[in-house]
Amino acid sequence: MKQLIFFSIIGFMVPLTTLNAQNLGVYSDYKNYFFVFDDGKITQAEYLPVQSFKVGGNAIAYIDNSSNLKVVYKGEVTTLADGLVSKYLASDYLVSYSTNQALKVFDSGKTVKLTNFAESYSTGDSLVAFYDSQAKSFKVYYRGEIILLENDMLEPPVKNFKTGDNIFAYVNYLDQFKLFYRGEIIKVKTSNRPLPYEAGKNIVAYYDDTYNFKAFYNGLTYDLETFQPKSFVAGDDMVAYVDNNEQLKVFYDGEIKTISSFAPVFYKVEDSLLVYNEANRFKVFYKGTIFTLENYIPTNYRIDFNTLVYLDQQGRLKAFYNGQSVLITNVSVDQFELYRNVITYKVSNSNHVYCKSKIY
Repeated sequence: MKQLIFFSIIGFMVPLTTLNAQNLGVYSDYKNYFFVFDDGKITQAEYLPVQSFKVGGNAIAYIDNSSNLKVVYKGEVTTLADGLVSKYLASDYLVSYSTNQALKVFDSGKTVKLTNFAESYSTGDSLVAFYDSQAKSFKVYYRGEIILLENDMLEPPVKNFKTGDNIFAYVNYLDQFKLFYRGEIIKVKTSNRPLPYEAGKNIVAYYDDTYNFKAFYNGLTYDLETFQPKSFVAGDDMVAYVDNNEQLKVFYDGEIKTISSFAPVFYKVEDSLLVYNEANRFKVFYKGTIFTLENYIPTNYRIDFNTLVYLDQQGRLKAFYNGQSVLITNVSVDQFELYRNVITYKVSNSNHVYCKSKIY
């Protein structure tokens, strides 16, 4: 059963973003020089080891050897802050960072100050939600604008919140459960108790007051189960859950699919992939189809975006990419990392990058 939640025509029709994520990755060589991979081009960004880094969809942020926060965007290195960065994150389209409670965002080459009093904040792919403690208000940065969500001068206006890729879910001080999605604030329900919920891309899964399990997806609400599931997690356009009868199910593309008749040893959702263990078989659900990758469970694997990469029992590097299984190398790999659809790996002292079926 599904119900329509009204959007204004303008808010519903505007695309989430006009930007496209790039193929970005990083690695350090045997001298600890810091290299950046940008859609086939490799450049050296630093001659000294970096302290940390975050790879986003269109930018790479990192703390250099002198504690400065820098960003690589469209091949250019820009210093965002000279030391004293408390926290930073690179998502698909934004880089957010804070110095004490001063919060800023790097968006498409421009830096925007959001507040000097960010007591708490969370970053999605296309938005940053934050509590401005001076104004006693909860706000969201979206498409270059700062939008007020809630305010109350007597107490924090939001009790708890979760950020998906492009959706923000929260419970306000009146116990109202609300969503911010595509520029709209949507009141979902009122609750008198803590509300379990999870946010992904275009989707939020939650319980109602009688523990009916529901999903908000692309402007519609769906009734998933009348009994509380054992567990659930949200991803890109889907919710995976173990129902009351121990079956593993997926809500995907507006439909519920039973993909295992018993509860798996584990299941994990990351972006568009659901990975799980069924009878010691390594399986993945991707865009409505189930794939069996191995008859054992790899001990070392990564999931991001549309890609799963892992070492097989011989130490060879394999990947599941856009619905296809790929053997990347026949030799034993020392270490590897995954940045969305870009795979970096090392054989002896030699660094390699795998991107779009090509090795660099």
